[in-house]
Amino acid sequence: MSHRLDAQNNILATRDTLAEIQGQRTTTDVTIANAARAQAIATAAVAQAVLALADALTAPKEPQP
Repeated sequence: MSHRLDAQNNILATRDTLAEIQGQRTTTDVTIANAARAQAIATAAVAQAVLALADALTAPKEPQP
């Protein structure tokens, strides 16, 4: 890494630390919230699929002619 890139990363880290101290949301907070939201959506989708499968397996069967 170049010294310039190191300095830029240090400035960003310092801004995040200051924001945390001041009680503001940081980019890390937003990333974690987005990941949690995506996980909740995926979990709900799996739950719906499981319920649909259970309905299909327990549905009354039509008599064969």
